[in-house]
Amino acid sequence: MKIDNIDEVEEFAKEMNYFFTYIERTNSDLKNELRIKELEQDDLLHEIELSKLNAFELSKVAVRLRNVRQERRVIKDKLEFISTLKGFADKYNNKLITGDIAQLLKNIRKLKDNWETRIYKTRVLEDLKISKMKKKEESE
Repeated sequence: MKIDNIDEVEEFAKEMNYFFTYIERTNSDLKNELRIKELEQDDLLHEIELSKLNAFELSKVAVRLRNVRQERRVIKDKLEFISTLKGFADKYNNKLITGDIAQLLKNIRKLKDNWETRIYKTRVLEDLKISKMKKKEESE
Protein backbone atom coordinates (compact mmCIF):
# COMPACT_ATOMS: atom_id res chain seq x y z
CA MET A 1 0.00 0.00 0.00
CA LYS A 2 1.48 3.27 -1.10
CA ILE A 3 0.89 6.02 1.43
CA ASP A 4 1.61 9.46 0.04
CA ASN A 5 -1.47 11.38 1.04
CA ILE A 6 -2.48 11.84 4.66
CA ASP A 7 -6.01 12.77 3.56
CA GLU A 8 -6.46 9.36 1.91
CA VAL A 9 -5.30 7.59 5.08
CA GLU A 10 -7.64 9.74 7.16
CA GLU A 11 -10.56 8.90 4.86
CA PHE A 12 -9.70 5.19 5.04
CA ALA A 13 -9.62 5.34 8.85
CA LYS A 14 -13.02 7.07 8.86
CA GLU A 15 -14.46 4.33 6.63
CA MET A 16 -13.00 1.62 8.88
CA ASN A 17 -14.53 3.32 11.90
CA TYR A 18 -17.90 3.53 10.13
CA PHE A 19 -17.66 -0.14 9.13
CA PHE A 20 -16.93 -1.41 12.63
CA THR A 21 -19.36 1.00 14.29
CA TYR A 22 -22.39 0.39 12.08
CA ILE A 23 -22.13 -3.27 11.02
CA GLU A 24 -24.04 -4.45 14.10
CA ARG A 25 -26.71 -1.75 13.72
CA THR A 26 -27.14 -2.57 10.02
CA ASN A 27 -27.52 -6.26 10.85
CA SER A 28 -30.13 -5.47 13.49
CA ASP A 29 -32.02 -3.07 11.20
CA LEU A 30 -32.17 -5.66 8.43
CA LYS A 31 -33.45 -8.32 10.83
CA ASN A 32 -36.21 -5.92 11.91
CA GLU A 33 -37.12 -5.18 8.29
CA LEU A 34 -37.26 -8.92 7.61
CA ARG A 35 -39.58 -9.48 10.59
CA ILE A 36 -41.91 -6.76 9.32
CA LYS A 37 -42.01 -8.29 5.82
CA GLU A 38 -42.74 -11.70 7.30
CA LEU A 39 -45.59 -10.23 9.35
CA GLU A 40 -46.96 -8.55 6.21
CA GLN A 41 -46.73 -11.89 4.45
CA ASP A 42 -48.63 -13.58 7.31
CA ASP A 43 -51.33 -10.90 7.13
CA LEU A 44 -51.79 -11.48 3.41
CA LEU A 45 -51.87 -15.26 3.81
CA HIS A 46 -54.50 -14.92 6.54
CA GLU A 47 -56.46 -12.61 4.25
CA ILE A 48 -56.48 -15.37 1.61
CA GLU A 49 -57.29 -18.05 4.18
CA LEU A 50 -60.03 -16.32 6.17
CA SER A 51 -61.68 -13.75 3.90
CA LYS A 52 -64.23 -14.54 1.30
CA LEU A 53 -62.56 -12.89 -1.68
CA ASN A 54 -63.83 -12.67 -5.22
CA ALA A 55 -61.43 -13.27 -8.12
CA PHE A 56 -60.47 -9.58 -8.43
CA GLU A 57 -59.78 -9.22 -4.69
CA LEU A 58 -57.84 -12.47 -4.65
CA SER A 59 -55.75 -11.26 -7.56
CA LYS A 60 -54.95 -7.97 -5.76
CA VAL A 61 -53.88 -9.85 -2.61
CA ALA A 62 -51.76 -12.24 -4.68
CA VAL A 63 -49.95 -9.30 -6.33
CA ARG A 64 -49.32 -7.74 -2.93
CA LEU A 65 -48.07 -11.07 -1.61
CA ARG A 66 -45.68 -11.41 -4.55
CA ASN A 67 -44.36 -7.88 -3.97
CA VAL A 68 -43.86 -8.53 -0.26
CA ARG A 69 -42.02 -11.77 -1.07
CA GLN A 70 -39.76 -9.94 -3.54
CA GLU A 71 -39.00 -7.22 -1.00
CA ARG A 72 -38.34 -9.91 1.60
CA ARG A 73 -35.88 -11.63 -0.76
CA VAL A 74 -33.93 -8.38 -1.25
CA ILE A 75 -33.69 -7.95 2.52
CA LYS A 76 -32.60 -11.57 3.00
CA ASP A 77 -29.87 -11.15 0.35
CA LYS A 78 -28.61 -8.00 2.09
CA LEU A 79 -28.73 -9.79 5.43
CA GLU A 80 -26.72 -12.67 4.00
CA PHE A 81 -24.09 -10.22 2.74
CA ILE A 82 -23.99 -8.34 6.06
CA SER A 83 -23.67 -11.67 7.91
CA THR A 84 -20.58 -12.45 5.84
CA LEU A 85 -19.09 -9.04 6.66
CA LYS A 86 -20.12 -9.39 10.29
CA GLY A 87 -18.26 -12.69 10.54
CA PHE A 88 -15.09 -10.80 9.64
CA ALA A 89 -15.90 -7.76 11.75
CA ASP A 90 -16.73 -9.78 14.87
CA LYS A 91 -13.15 -11.08 14.97
CA TYR A 92 -11.82 -7.56 15.35
CA ASN A 93 -14.74 -5.46 16.49
CA ASN A 94 -14.52 -4.60 20.08
CA LYS A 95 -14.24 -1.33 21.87
CA LEU A 96 -10.47 -1.47 21.44
CA ILE A 97 -10.44 -1.23 17.64
CA THR A 98 -12.98 1.58 17.45
CA GLY A 99 -11.10 3.37 20.22
CA ASP A 100 -7.81 2.83 18.38
CA ILE A 101 -9.29 4.14 15.15
CA ALA A 102 -10.66 7.21 16.98
CA GLN A 103 -7.19 7.83 18.42
CA LEU A 104 -5.64 7.37 14.97
CA LEU A 105 -8.02 9.96 13.52
CA LYS A 106 -7.22 12.35 16.37
CA ASN A 107 -3.48 11.89 15.78
CA ILE A 108 -3.86 12.46 12.02
CA ARG A 109 -5.83 15.67 12.63
CA LYS A 110 -3.16 16.85 15.07
CA LEU A 111 -0.41 16.09 12.55
CA LYS A 112 -2.24 17.99 9.82
CA ASP A 113 -2.79 20.93 12.15
CA ASN A 114 0.88 20.92 13.15
CA TRP A 115 1.94 20.87 9.51
CA GLU A 116 -0.33 23.79 8.67
CA THR A 117 0.88 25.93 11.59
CA ARG A 118 4.53 24.88 11.54
CA ILE A 119 6.94 27.54 12.76
CA TYR A 120 10.69 27.25 12.83
CA LYS A 121 12.57 29.30 15.38
CA THR A 122 16.13 30.03 14.42
CA ARG A 123 18.74 29.23 16.99
CA VAL A 124 21.81 30.97 15.65
CA LEU A 125 21.23 32.85 12.39
CA GLU A 126 19.22 35.88 13.42
CA ASP A 127 19.59 37.64 10.02
CA LEU A 128 17.21 35.23 8.29
CA LYS A 129 13.67 36.23 7.33
CA ILE A 130 12.30 33.47 9.56
CA SER A 131 14.09 35.06 12.54
CA LYS A 132 12.17 38.28 11.95
CA MET A 133 8.94 36.26 11.89
CA LYS A 134 9.89 34.78 15.25
CA LYS A 135 10.48 38.25 16.76
CA LYS A 136 7.19 39.52 15.33
CA GLU A 137 5.27 36.63 16.92
CA GLU A 138 7.03 37.10 20.26
CA SER A 139 6.02 40.77 20.32
CA GLU A 140 2.33 39.96 19.64
